[in-house]
Amino acid sequence: MIKIYIAGKHMKRSPLSYSALAPLFEGWVERVSEPEQADLYLFTHILDIEEAPQAAITAWRQRRKPIVLLSEEPFWDTIWGRRPLNRELIVETRFGAVPVIQLNHSTTSIFRFSRIPYYLLTNHRFANAYAARFARNAALDAAGWQACFEARSTDTAFMFERRPEPYHAVEWPEAGIIGLCSWRTELAEAVQAGTVERLGQSWQGGQSRFQQRNWYLDKLTRLDRRARMLGAFENTHQPDYVTEKIFDAFACGSVPLYFASPEHRIHDFGLPEGAWINFYGQTAREAAEQLEGLGCSRSRVQGWGQDRFAAYACAQRQLAELFCNPALWLAERKRLGAAVKSALTGVLDGQGEQYPGSGTAA
Repeated sequence: MIKIYIAGKHMKRSPLSYSALAPLFEGWVERVSEPEQADLYLFTHILDIEEAPQAAITAWRQRRKPIVLLSEEPFWDTIWGRRPLNRELIVETRFGAVPVIQLNHSTTSIFRFSRIPYYLLTNHRFANAYAARFARNAALDAAGWQACFEARSTDTAFMFERRPEPYHAVEWPEAGIIGLCSWRTELAEAVQAGTVERLGQSWQGGQSRFQQRNWYLDKLTRLDRRARMLGAFENTHQPDYVTEKIFDAFACGSVPLYFASPEHRIHDFGLPEGAWINFYGQTAREAAEQLEGLGCSRSRVQGWGQDRFAAYACAQRQLAELFCNPALWLAERKRLGAAVKSALTGVLDGQGEQYPGSGTAA
């Protein structure tokens, strides 16, 4: 049994904190309320370590139990942590510096999925939504999808946080890490041709998604069969980092707009190239010009050609086979549970994974 003390305002964003994943850790993880009881101290954001309670830092100084940064979010690792490739960090807290073991997409195999990306496991709503929508979508052939796209009133839709600040444009080329927040914002602002929608509080004002009872259901309801093409860009390009975004676009019946290097794991799904649009290697302005030439008006969609509609129908069938198979979800959950156990046990044993790209503190 590993006794773990978890603290910080981001603590709910951890494999160990999601109720959907709780059964994976039964019998070998015990969460404790006092740091003096813990075998290790776990945080999910570097800001939470910097702001750690004095009791946790005091307990570490007295007991020297490992401090672990288990981060599921490359955006946090890059913009705030700024050392995403380092397995070992020295972090300055309000009560002095402490050594930290960083487990993230670049330093551990926890998030290196087999068939189902990690984030889709964190809430059962993804499996439920995809089972229904991909079963529906798979029933359409190429002609059916052509008719659907021709009937849409919106050419392109974007729904993500508007983040134009240039500091988002970070890169670690050796690990395939590229910050995309400012890039995708510039793209969304540059596209003018056709009917373009920029959705969400940061574009339109109004209620934040965090104020909604079920922001994900609201998202799918608003986007379902709404636009011909839908921005599905991650906030950070990292080869193993695949969230719900591209699958939501397919589930809603839109052509996803994405950004993926040849090494990116999205290619492991084998989706036909014509079914989605990849802007990797392009500036935001170049991507906007390409996008404006693709999908404005019904007549332009008719010019897409049968190959694109056939590719899209094929992708929908492939995703239905993947996401409508409970055995694949269960197998991925089992893999995740074993990976977390191996990583944390390795930390306690003083033996880190030999994972490509991991380094030491500067």
